[in-house]
Amino acid sequence: MSFLKRWIGGSKPLDGDQLARSAELQDYAQIDLLAHFAAGRPSPSAGEQNRWSRILPHPYPEMLRHFEKLGWLEPSGSGQYRVAATAQPYVAAYQDRLAHDKAEIIPKVREALAQKDTNTAFALRRAYEAGFPMGKADWTGPEPQLSHSALTRRIFFLDHWLLDGLSNTTQEWIKLYAAEQHLWGATWRLSPDEIPPDVVQELARPDMDAAEAAYWKAYQLALHVDNQETWQRCKGGDHVRRIALAGPNDEYTCEHCRSQLGKEFLVARVPELPHRDCTSPRGCRCRYEPVLEAPPDT
Repeated sequence: MSFLKRWIGGSKPLDGDQLARSAELQDYAQIDLLAHFAAGRPSPSAGEQNRWSRILPHPYPEMLRHFEKLGWLEPSGSGQYRVAATAQPYVAAYQDRLAHDKAEIIPKVREALAQKDTNTAFALRRAYEAGFPMGKADWTGPEPQLSHSALTRRIFFLDHWLLDGLSNTTQEWIKLYAAEQHLWGATWRLSPDEIPPDVVQELARPDMDAAEAAYWKAYQLALHVDNQETWQRCKGGDHVRRIALAGPNDEYTCEHCRSQLGKEFLVARVPELPHRDCTSPRGCRCRYEPVLEAPPDT
């Protein structure tokens, strides 16, 4: 017992339930780390271990050894670890906490976006992710640039052929859906009851239900603003003269898009995306990839 007291620097032994519910980053970071092994996984790279060590009360390897001594973590073969049965309640309590926090933040961001206030929405995202030991949730996208909110805002003002044939009401709803996912840097499909009935009626197709059709339409809008931003940056860059066309090559890739994948073009002559000739039921998923050139020797 005295070892535990000294090791955690407090007067009480390590309490997994308290750590999972604590407001102190150094406390709940320990359970966050433990939760990474819920399904069994090897230790992360040396770089990631160093990042963990800056947050945890003790270096990463020491934390894992201590979890093993406590009976919270056990080897599962091939250099992997998994959460032991004794620690699963702590992980479950922490995961419930994360689910509660996510359920609280998403409506707040959505409300800000409904007002086209992407600055507030972005600030809410940053504040939410700042509470995670690694700086992001497991469901959110990569670290966004500071210009991310301005880019998200462009979605609301798109006047593009992707929206042709849709009523104003459906266009506004699709834009909000696209902006929300773009802001988070993540995509997800809505359940049918989250889509307004009039939107369902407009979007549903014989080959695709409304939820799937809404997902791909929103995906295309977000991809379009990202492609335009990439093109603008390349146009003004010193070390990019060419742009390559990239994208998935799967059963949903049409022949036109497939014929363009991997091709490189001068920035001023790159084909416009999305391809108008795309026949995929999911729409064009091609994206611009800058072809970086080494700066001249000085």
